[in-house]
Amino acid sequence: MLDVKKITEEVAGGEAVLLDVRGDAEWNEGHAAPAIQYEYPKLERGEMPDIPKDKKIYTMCNMGGRAGRAKTILEKEGFTNVESAKGLIQWKDAGGEVLKG
Repeated sequence: MLDVKKITEEVAGGEAVLLDVRGDAEWNEGHAAPAIQYEYPKLERGEMPDIPKDKKIYTMCNMGGRAGRAKTILEKEGFTNVESAKGLIQWKDAGGEVLKG
């Protein structure tokens, strides 16, 4: 099961970033409280987020597919500490806080 508490604590402590790679419509319907949005198509185009390459990054989408692909792209671009947090569905199931808008 997804460790929501660990991820939330790491993000709050500045140790990690939770990167939601979904588009605006999905994001506005609901997103993990500590997440920041960075749309997957940007990664596909080679546009990387302004995050240090050694920072812990958790990728997230809706069900986990794009999160896994985003992890692969980030690693190919030299990010060294990337993990897929799967999707918002798993986040909710694990008791994670979800915000709208």
